[in-house]
Amino acid sequence: MEFLNPNVSGDMAQLLQHNQEKYVPVMLNEQDSTSTVLACIPLHGDQLFEERACNVKWTFRDGLDPVERIDGIDTEFADWHAKYNLYMVCVYLTAFFKKKI
Repeated sequence: MEFLNPNVSGDMAQLLQHNQEKYVPVMLNEQDSTSTVLACIPLHGDQLFEERACNVKWTFRDGLDPVERIDGIDTEFADWHAKYNLYMVCVYLTAFFKKKI
């Protein structure tokens, strides 16, 4: 578990680098000491999380290989919280007011 604040850019950079080191499959080329990302791993969050992650990736865009550029993490916007809240409102209206939606 990482105790980092994704609202701080330095912590967000550490979070992305740690997740890439731990979860992204990488092939090491021993001839020229470069790394190749084999598959991108999605990292879901809200709009603010995605924006901050994109800013960190933009900062690291001058890396020598895809691992230094954090290309193995693909940030995505997931609005599951709004859908969950809508579902709970529908359940509440159905259960307490006996109204069909």
